[in-house]
Amino acid sequence: MRSARPGHGHGGAATVSRRVTPHEPHAATGTPEARAATPVVVKLGGRALDGADAVDAFARELAACGAPVVLVHGGGAEVSAWLERAGLAPQFLDGLRVTDGPTLEVAAAVLAGLANKRLVAALRAAGLDAVGLAALDGGLVACVPHRDADTLGHVGEVAGVDPALLATLLGAGRVPVVASIGDHAGALLNLNADDVASALAGALGARLLLLLSDTPGLVLDGAVVGRVSLARATELLGHPEVQGGMRPKLAAAAAAVAGGAARARIARRGGPGSLAGEHHGGADGTEIGPDPGTKPGAGEIARTDPAPSASRPGPRNEGDAS
Repeated sequence: MRSARPGHGHGGAATVSRRVTPHEPHAATGTPEARAATPVVVKLGGRALDGADAVDAFARELAACGAPVVLVHGGGAEVSAWLERAGLAPQFLDGLRVTDGPTLEVAAAVLAGLANKRLVAALRAAGLDAVGLAALDGGLVACVPHRDADTLGHVGEVAGVDPALLATLLGAGRVPVVASIGDHAGALLNLNADDVASALAGALGARLLLLLSDTPGLVLDGAVVGRVSLARATELLGHPEVQGGMRPKLAAAAAAVAGGAARARIARRGGPGSLAGEHHGGADGTEIGPDPGTKPGAGEIARTDPAPSASRPGPRNEGDAS
């Protein structure tokens, strides 16, 4: 039921072998109906929704896209705000949130509770039949403790996906909204939302994984890189400028394409209209696509160990474990 190659790179994005589309009888035909049923997976970072009416505006944009959508959300900024209210100092390591026991309780309450239900309410108000879930619900995402759990605490890595529940919801015209909280052996784990979205996109054979946050894309030498191949994206995981939250984000995008998504894009949600532009191949952001002459799902993600500076705290952006 669940199958994945272990995540490679510091962020643990998994490449999942099983793929399911909402209307599987069409999948082998290559018909327009089958292509139309292939979903878009959108990962939304909490900072992408800063500002008055931002959640409602995003919901209206999503409703106007006209494609089946799975929405995966983080909420790291909101988690940090609630931690500070509780007198707890947010901590990050190489772009991932250090999650001790009290931090896990806040993260689970905010992500699977307030943040998830606020998005569901906004989507329903915009006319979308949204259903709120966490990654652990229905066995949607299988995870294991992070390889650096001794340092990171209650943080998990995606080990596999069973997308049957999502396929059922999509087939019924609903919009799954997935919070990045998983479980292992009866205990909750904080997951990197980029990795969750990546694994789901690969398993569903998504036409696009869209990673929206407060970052404009992959920036090298002061400029946003427009497009990179899967192989080049893998190489760049070791680049000294790919640090903090961008490293797990780039790893997640590459893993999605290696796992079966047609393409992935890292972009900033810059306000009304940006979602539609990115969905139709907008010029902004960084696109990761298959290597020339290969199909989605044909790649491998080579492990890139953390740089010696990995102990330096990463920035608090939405590439972080929430």
